[in-house]
Amino acid sequence: MSLRDGTLGQKGLFGLLVAVTALGMVLAAADKLLRVGTANVGWTMDGLYVSPTHDDASDAGLRGGGGRALRINGVEVPPSYGRGHTIGPNVREEIGASNTIVVRSPDGEEREVTLVARPWVWQDFVFTQGASDVIGLFFILVGFTVFALRPYEAPSWALLALCSVVGGTLLVLFIPIDNAHPWNTAYFLALVSFTPYVPIHTLLAFPVVHPLLLRRPRLLGLIYGAGVVHGGANFAAWYGHYPRLLPYPRTIGSAILLMVMAVFIARCAWLAWRSSDRLVAQRARILCAGVVVGIIPFALVQFARESFGALEIDSRFLIWPLGVFVLALARVALRPALTNARIAVRKAILYTAAVAVLSVVAFLLVSVRPYAVAALLFPLLYVWPRFEARLERRLYPQRARFPELLREVGAELATAASIDAVLDVVAAAPARLCDARGTVAFLLPDAVGPHAHVRAAGATPPPVDDLDGELIVQLLRATRREMLRAELAVEPQYANVRAECEAGFDRLGAALLLPLVHEQSVVGGMAVGARASDDPYETAEIDALSTVGQQGVQALMRVAATERLRAREREFADLKRFFPPQIIDQVMARGGAAELGSQRKLVTVLFADLRGFTSFSDSVEPEEVIATLDEYHTAMGARIAEFAGTLEHFAGDGFMVFFNDPVDQPDHVERAARLALAMRGDVERLREGWTRKGYAIHAGMGIHSGYATCGFIGYEGRRDYAVIGNVTNLAARLSDAAGPGEILISARSYADLDDRFAAEPAGDLTLKGFHQPQAAVRLLALAPGPARSA
Repeated sequence: MSLRDGTLGQKGLFGLLVAVTALGMVLAAADKLLRVGTANVGWTMDGLYVSPTHDDASDAGLRGGGGRALRINGVEVPPSYGRGHTIGPNVREEIGASNTIVVRSPDGEEREVTLVARPWVWQDFVFTQGASDVIGLFFILVGFTVFALRPYEAPSWALLALCSVVGGTLLVLFIPIDNAHPWNTAYFLALVSFTPYVPIHTLLAFPVVHPLLLRRPRLLGLIYGAGVVHGGANFAAWYGHYPRLLPYPRTIGSAILLMVMAVFIARCAWLAWRSSDRLVAQRARILCAGVVVGIIPFALVQFARESFGALEIDSRFLIWPLGVFVLALARVALRPALTNARIAVRKAILYTAAVAVLSVVAFLLVSVRPYAVAALLFPLLYVWPRFEARLERRLYPQRARFPELLREVGAELATAASIDAVLDVVAAAPARLCDARGTVAFLLPDAVGPHAHVRAAGATPPPVDDLDGELIVQLLRATRREMLRAELAVEPQYANVRAECEAGFDRLGAALLLPLVHEQSVVGGMAVGARASDDPYETAEIDALSTVGQQGVQALMRVAATERLRAREREFADLKRFFPPQIIDQVMARGGAAELGSQRKLVTVLFADLRGFTSFSDSVEPEEVIATLDEYHTAMGARIAEFAGTLEHFAGDGFMVFFNDPVDQPDHVERAARLALAMRGDVERLREGWTRKGYAIHAGMGIHSGYATCGFIGYEGRRDYAVIGNVTNLAARLSDAAGPGEILISARSYADLDDRFAAEPAGDLTLKGFHQPQAAVRLLALAPGPARSA
């Protein structure tokens, strides 16, 4: 599914979150641009809490936790002083003016600090807002990246909402929030209002989607509706219209956030230790660590400050750990597969060691000459890629051989001569590439033929008849993407069919199911078993196996095309026995011999045989008989092809030809008559040589038109194309009755000829097998002349 596939409502909600994020980025950028060059007094305030705004203020005494403001220029800061002012009362804001602020540090010590107002510069923004900007943009990047990769899924929505709200809040965390900046204030209050409720959405979607969210999706409306109410309370409290009897809404928000995080940790801890699925347990542990490290400190400090005025810690120190939480969410959302923890830890340790060495070298170089650290860039750019490549080869030795192994598999596929041979190579490849315990490679019915094909390596092949009915195979055809058995427990789309899908994986003995795709359609699949080391299949292995699968598809299509070509050649050779080339071309264009079913049709049949052939064959040697027949058949065969007749058979000195099948020939009677006259002329030329040799041979022919059943008869390997019906009998009897050099044509057939065909009556002939005399005409010649009227 892509971003374009969403409904109008989904696209509208996505656009709203984009707009919220974009507005936060615009407000943050505009604030920086407007404040550059204005007075920076050295601190900013969040209620009574003071934070330094440049490094000089930190060095002068506002270092670290800052503190609570007590007096500014000798004027007490009232205990009721709250948000709406960012620098406090009685402050001289002119550039060059001196201000003295007395703060009480978190350890209880009072400290007096005198600072001179100086212009804001970009370094001050980095010092003050760098952490919040970087982590805020990181939230936004992660949220939109996950949503782009897996759009409109329940976890993606939850992560996008969380990252949009938290990222936007972090971007405007240190910009002026007061009555002089209404846009900043409205935006900040709106996001802060939703901050306690978006994590509820996240709680329902991670580490696995809660069934309640699937069954009651409208529950999200209630959650975010509470956010709207909370927002109204926040706005009312800001402008002084909130009832005094109720707690301050920001305190309520902090309390809700802390409770949601506690429930989140409880759910993750429960799944981490009690879930029977390894992937669910691992996802829960990752998120549990992310919440404890990244969210709980921030939520605790905010709650303590809002509720009790305690834990006066610089917020900038609490922002960086938030990145750990968003990394945990991204890891869970984007990598549902298990990872090889042993190799990941080793890789992290080696990278850390390498970075530590580089950091020490950089520190030593900086202590000598500040610009000397640039000298690190040259060896770093050259050495680091090689270091990383060697590390990959050491940690993943089999991956390093992927190019070589893929070439070997490709060579084997190129020489495979049958569909089963191709599937054998595909089924054996996962064991060579990834140490898979077994693989089933299958081709679905109608992919390259009417039947399914299944081959297995190290596994028991499933029943062929049941393959297309497997639910996981149907899902594979619908999604056209790999399916991991480990995903079944955590992906919401499998919630209603999880048990049936797991049973399907069991029957195939698979941990990974890959599609074989041809022209955007799934034609088969690879059911890959677990690895011998029990390590999970990671992206590199899945990509390599997918490459093998697509190589296999290309080989299958090549084999299928070759088999179709050979079948077509065999079919063409078969048809050459009956039809002339021009008829064959038309038959093949209509689908080949498979389209030549039995049919009832009007045809014209021509029989011809040699008179005196029996006495001739008794008086000469067999070699002379064969040579004479060959001469005769060659001449007659050329004429049959010339007039596009269909040869049913040769029978010694005779043969039978018919017209108007398998292709329509409206002039079929005329074709038969022309063929008979042409063959009689050819026989006359041949008789000149035969007479000189003493052979008394001549030809007689018979023609009749009528309805007959046309089609193939025989069995596989020995078939004839024939016409069956009374029309053939009458044509054969007319041929028997014809004298030497005569062409007898039935009156019915002659009625379809025009006056160009000269003929004379032959009378009513008594023919064997017919109870009534048959009227016949003796065909003489083809003469030019006007056509007869019907």
